[in-house]
Amino acid sequence: MRSILGIVGSPREGGNTHQLVERVLAAARAEGAETRLFACAGKTIQPCAACDACIDGRTDLCVIDDDMQPLYPLLRWADAIVFGSPVYMGTITAQLKAIFDRARPLWRQPGGLLHKAAAAVVVGEGRWGRQEHAFQTIYWAALNHGMVIPGPDCEVCGVADAPGDIQRDAQALAAADDLGRRLARMTLRLG
Repeated sequence: MRSILGIVGSPREGGNTHQLVERVLAAARAEGAETRLFACAGKTIQPCAACDACIDGRTDLCVIDDDMQPLYPLLRWADAIVFGSPVYMGTITAQLKAIFDRARPLWRQPGGLLHKAAAAVVVGEGRWGRQEHAFQTIYWAALNHGMVIPGPDCEVCGVADAPGDIQRDAQALAAADDLGRRLARMTLRLG
């Protein structure tokens, strides 16, 4: 069985981005994949302190003791990772950016992020209204970690303004179902 991790970069518990990432994971589970979800809501993930302890070999993981620590084993476990973020100021949330920065210790480790599939779920107030930059930010960060973007259809663009609006976005819901199925099938082939 292959493994797919969903990371929700929203500070809102159970918000629109969370619902859409969970929908991707549900579709993947229906195809036989094992899934897990890590949500930033209610967690503290500090920014990278640029101490370089993780790079020069003084430690295997980041020296900052916060809610990033439980995410490291999940990042190693996953064959594919779905990164979800609402659009904040035209890009991803600070929470998701901190995760990408703090994943730096995995660069030097076997079983880090290298060659894992990356997908993106982004929710904004209008269809393709500022989501493009958020997608690009996710993909550039994933590529910087050596991840693979397995095709042009590995993203879901959601439109929501108020809590629960995502449930009325039929296009995003269908795309989330399709993404989950494709990731499950893709990771099974990659395995």
